[in-house]
Amino acid sequence: MSLRVALLVCVLGAALAPAGAAAVEDTATFVHEGDALTVHPRAGQAVTGETTLPAGSVLSVRMRSTGDTQPQFLRTAETTVTEYGTFEVRFDMSDGPTNGTFALSAYHDGERLGQAEGRIVPCDGDCTDATATERDSFEGETTLSPDRVGVVAVSEVTRTRTARIPVTFGDAENVTVVVGEESVNYQYAATLRDRDGDGRAILLFHTEHAGTDRTTASVLDADQRTAVDPIRESELPALVDPGNYPIAVYPGTNTTGDPADVGSLVVHEAPTVEPSPTETVTDAPTATAGTATAATATDVPETERPRTGTVTTGSDDGLFGGDAAGLVAVGFGVTLGVVGVGVLLGLFRS
Repeated sequence: MSLRVALLVCVLGAALAPAGAAAVEDTATFVHEGDALTVHPRAGQAVTGETTLPAGSVLSVRMRSTGDTQPQFLRTAETTVTEYGTFEVRFDMSDGPTNGTFALSAYHDGERLGQAEGRIVPCDGDCTDATATERDSFEGETTLSPDRVGVVAVSEVTRTRTARIPVTFGDAENVTVVVGEESVNYQYAATLRDRDGDGRAILLFHTEHAGTDRTTASVLDADQRTAVDPIRESELPALVDPGNYPIAVYPGTNTTGDPADVGSLVVHEAPTVEPSPTETVTDAPTATAGTATAATATDVPETERPRTGTVTTGSDDGLFGGDAAGLVAVGFGVTLGVVGVGVLLGLFRS
């Protein structure tokens, strides 16, 4: 009898247990500066975001023209998720439309995790922010003279993005730049060398790498991008906090004496572009690893093949959904199963 009862308990447990715990869906969201996600019709345009995927995961980002944008285009690029759950890709927009709209989608293993909409806007002459072409250019920084040691007065950046900090050398071959101080719980110091002798360079400060063992800064000079080894750097347990970080620049290879010039790095919290929770998920396009590629107008699909599922993070309908008839059917099936097993085991006798 005890064996029969044990078997009946097992059957009951199996019948009442859910088919499986609801899997947590991975997501990806795009972040941007200002009120809208925009890029310029130039090379090196950065698109960044955050994802729940583990560090090291490969993420494919697709940019597709929408609306009346001409010429139509389709570009894809792949990137790796950082340890902070962030990602960045860059697109060459120099050979496309000068204005228009586009749709962004992020994919992992063929599944779309998030999407957003954006605009292509003409450059107004000040395109030296983090989304502009990475080159040794002082456009918009005409107040800095290469005849003296100096640094830009204010450089602004969004968390997870790269700040551009123009510096000048004057008669010095090297300058030492210090970002932050003890009062803001972070400090980075590095020495830069004037490689081409023009008296200027741009320090690229990668906020998502700050305080880690990854390369926090690189320098643009002589049309080349070179990683910079820090003299010292504070460790951070997470992304650098939003705030105002002082910048000081010293002639030479050390920080003795007073700085020749000072500025500030303003780090902003990144606004989030939330994906629509009701849009149908579609198949991912084929992407070439590590590249951003352009397609002709004929490559842009008029419609996309939907697959089952939506971009959501959960359901309010409960374990068995919102259909009351489904609950009745489940209960009836469990009852029949119990009675049938009981009869089979001889637990119910007439």
